Amino acid sequence: MNLSLKKLRPAHYMGGICVILGLTAFYAIALKSVFSVSENADWHSFLKDSYLHHVIFFSVLQAFLSAWLSIIIGVFFARTLFYLEFVGKSLVLKLLSLTYVLPSLVAVFGIIGIYGNAGWIANITARLNIDWQPNIYGLSGILVANLFFNIPLATKIFLQSLCSIPNQQRQLAAQLGIRGWQFIRLIELPYLRQQLLSLFALVFMLCFTGFTIVLTLGGGPQYTTLEVAIYQAIVFEFNLSKAALFALLQFLFCFVIFSTMSSFSKNHIAEINQKKLWKASQSSAVKILQLFILLTILLFLLTPLLNIIVAGFNLHLIFQSLQNPQLWRALGYSITIAPISACTALIFSIALLLLSRRLQWLNYNNVANAILNAGMVILAIPTLVLAMGLFICLQHIDFTPIHLFGIVVLCNALAAMPFVLRILHTPMNNNMQYYEKLCQSLGIKGIARWYWVERHTLSHPLKYAFAIACALSLGDFTAIALFGTQDFTSLPHLLYSQLGSYRNQEGAVTALLLLIFCSLIFIFAEHHHDKT
Repeated sequence: MNLSLKKLRPAHYMGGICVILGLTAFYAIALKSVFSVSENADWHSFLKDSYLHHVIFFSVLQAFLSAWLSIIIGVFFARTLFYLEFVGKSLVLKLLSLTYVLPSLVAVFGIIGIYGNAGWIANITARLNIDWQPNIYGLSGILVANLFFNIPLATKIFLQSLCSIPNQQRQLAAQLGIRGWQFIRLIELPYLRQQLLSLFALVFMLCFTGFTIVLTLGGGPQYTTLEVAIYQAIVFEFNLSKAALFALLQFLFCFVIFSTMSSFSKNHIAEINQKKLWKASQSSAVKILQLFILLTILLFLLTPLLNIIVAGFNLHLIFQSLQNPQLWRALGYSITIAPISACTALIFSIALLLLSRRLQWLNYNNVANAILNAGMVILAIPTLVLAMGLFICLQHIDFTPIHLFGIVVLCNALAAMPFVLRILHTPMNNNMQYYEKLCQSLGIKGIARWYWVERHTLSHPLKYAFAIACALSLGDFTAIALFGTQDFTSLPHLLYSQLGSYRNQEGAVTALLLLIFCSLIFIFAEHHHDKT
């Protein structure tokens, strides 16, 4: 290739360079604030504290149990969905994707309505005169909520693995009479094993950094994780030094987990295509077992959502809640923060990808990957640690709703960036590989390149990425948990305060509103995802 074509012109990619410099400065300021507060702390006494040991142990324990249970159940459910044919199968597959954008607090509200002291199960046992009540608070509740979110994730990834097995292998196994456990061991297990470590690391990290679920269902100091300990040290004790020490430990753990996850990461198949797949016939006993698994897991996933609809769809209750000015304030901030955060995440991600794909085109692959990792760094530095650093740095400022709005928008945008980068990375890189030489030869660049070349292939991925980022921001509770006030709130923040003060009837309407908004965004996202 001509050297003039390979020349990288920084002026054309100033956006990506500015984003990298901005992210570096932003994270450096936040982490420096955390370090500065912890400088005078007594690390020796802190590390010997039995409460810290318990918090670390429980953080690891609940994440480990959640990851393994999600994987085990996910394998069974994936095999059931692969082999069992039934009406509404495509809807079930889409339901698995809904949990990606469902706010944690909405799911928690639905789960409490099923497994709580006044929930459906408690009412059923009372009517049957059974002297037993479920306990949703503590480790059991945390595991239930984690499984609600992570079983669908594990199922989809394992289902992709099963779909990737060539028909020839399945047909050959049938001809050789390889069935049952031997078929699973020899044919399916090698494909499932490819995703095992990466999936375990991913689910473990999601549960280890889980904040909302543990905060609402933990039930006390005995069931506290590092992120919840940070929040409690700031909000309840206002002990910034103690919070900073917890934050530094959380950062170290997340950095190690993120590095491990990156080494195990796989490029998962984007689509689950079950057409033209040859499947051996299943025995009646196996079909009955698969039907039982299907109904049990669907009951587990659907009942919390159904509870939200039943609890919130009360016309008198809705009319009463709509007269509450705080609900309108929370709604106004939520539907404003979400699209602005999504647009910010898109702008930052596109700027990074433009620079990254150019460097990759010039064969600077390591530098290109480093730039992409800069956008993923929120996985190594959790949002709560970042928000805490900003809280410490800006604690002497008299915050106005405008300041808080900007902070929450930025934190939510950074939290959504890893998802946006993953969605846009492949189509943007494909455009570079397919059309770069043509654009160079014709002198097409800038806006003209977007209009004539990029627009046709990126239109639907951009809409899909925007919808996912918007839904994630709409349901995010992490940043606003620290910065939220009576005057500056959001629907998740309002729902948390309603649950905390046992205003469950008002919370039902708030949860229903969040579920409706996220479902509409999800339908929009799936529509454009199907066209990508």
